[in-house]
Amino acid sequence: MKKFLFIILLIKTLTGVQAQQYSYYKADTLVSNVLWKCDKHNGKVQLLQGGFVYAGDSLSGGRFIIDLQKIKDLDMSSKQYTTAVMILENTLKNEFFEVGTYPYAVFDLVDVKPVGTGRYELTGDLTMHGNTVCISFIAGIKKNENDMVLESERFIIDRTDWGVYRMSPKRPYSDDENGWTVPDKVEIKINLKLQKE
Repeated sequence: MKKFLFIILLIKTLTGVQAQQYSYYKADTLVSNVLWKCDKHNGKVQLLQGGFVYAGDSLSGGRFIIDLQKIKDLDMSSKQYTTAVMILENTLKNEFFEVGTYPYAVFDLVDVKPVGTGRYELTGDLTMHGNTVCISFIAGIKKNENDMVLESERFIIDRTDWGVYRMSPKRPYSDDENGWTVPDKVEIKINLKLQKE
């Protein structure tokens, strides 16, 4: 059974519409990613899996699982700054997002509103670090019969909304002798390439 078929079956159950009126676009995880920027650093996070459900020509559902165990830094050369990159990525994974306990973030699409030609406001629940918060962002979507591309505008989230307080100015850790802090605001940009199944 294809992944996320449960979404199609759920919609069919709720609406009583024939399943063949629905189509599923699956994310290509090799080229899709979530870009992040915080303080002096920027990088990307890889998708584990995900996709959108269309009811006719209308985007009606979707779920994406983000693999926080694969946070990458992009602003430093891994060859020139091998140790620095390793320390930064391990700190983000283990101290900030605690991937041993919370390895994934999940986005469930709740609502879609057109805001211009080929542009939409997507609203959904982002579950991360054991907490779920509703977020919205603007994205351009291009879709044809066989594939689709989504590119979001850059938007801001506050990591402390999900309980990620490590080195936050709001709640400095007592074990940080230098008093260093990292901004709470994180800039996000989503790039997705999907294929129809």
